[in-house]
Amino acid sequence: MERTIVYLIRHSEQYRDCCNFGDIQCENEKIILSIEGEQKAEELSNNPELLNINELWSSSYSRAIGTAKYIARKNNILINIDKRLNERMLRR
Repeated sequence: MERTIVYLIRHSEQYRDCCNFGDIQCENEKIILSIEGEQKAEELSNNPELLNINELWSSSYSRAIGTAKYIARKNNILINIDKRLNERMLRR
């Protein structure tokens, strides 16, 4: 039987002052990575364990996709986006 390895990675450092949509949930979904977060995400993609993966899944949150894009590029694969991986809904 073939072995499946699953890596769970939290998004990199986010930039907090970029959104003001008046909707807390919308703001949470649209927060992007900070410059340092982009650098850390790129460094993460150089981890040898992440260099030969077959599939990559992400929530639809901007910061999660921003983190996953570097891993996707290194592996020449697409990011599968699934809203079921999104964070909990925030209260207003």
